[in-house]
Amino acid sequence: MRAGTSPVGHDEGPEGRGKDDKAKAEGGMAGGGAYYLTFKLDLIKSEMISRANAEYRPAFGLDVRSLRVLRVICDAPGITASALNAQTLIEKTLLSKLIADLIQRKLVRRSIHPDDARHFQLWPTATGKRLRVSSDALGQSMETEMLSMLTAEERGQLNSIVDKLVDAFQKAGKAQG
Repeated sequence: MRAGTSPVGHDEGPEGRGKDDKAKAEGGMAGGGAYYLTFKLDLIKSEMISRANAEYRPAFGLDVRSLRVLRVICDAPGITASALNAQTLIEKTLLSKLIADLIQRKLVRRSIHPDDARHFQLWPTATGKRLRVSSDALGQSMETEMLSMLTAEERGQLNSIVDKLVDAFQKAGKAQG
């Protein structure tokens, strides 16, 4: 079944479903395939993050979310927590905990924003920058391995398509907000 299409009998109650319909309703799977793109993407994301965390935690003592925050801070030194929240899509309370942990580990430092003392800016430390470079190298290696069933051309196409979707959804979100 194609992503985004509804299965036949989708509106039936559980008693009127066959084996495949029941499997689709319970987990979105029947005949080996999920029928909604959002489910497929969530499955891929969850598996990739789980595998990445299994490598990142022993190597660096950080998980994917913490490394995402560190990477954004390294890419935008002096970023505010509000801007960081917008870029990482991490809930504010969790983001505050992640920032506090990065500061405690001396990977990030903060300073009062020069124009507004109610806000602070985040800066990577030299240790944070080195860890980011090392984690990027491991991340690239893991991503290549996890996507090894795709040809180089297919990986390029996948990245291009995902970039196009991200851009479209971000533009739509800005237009609505």
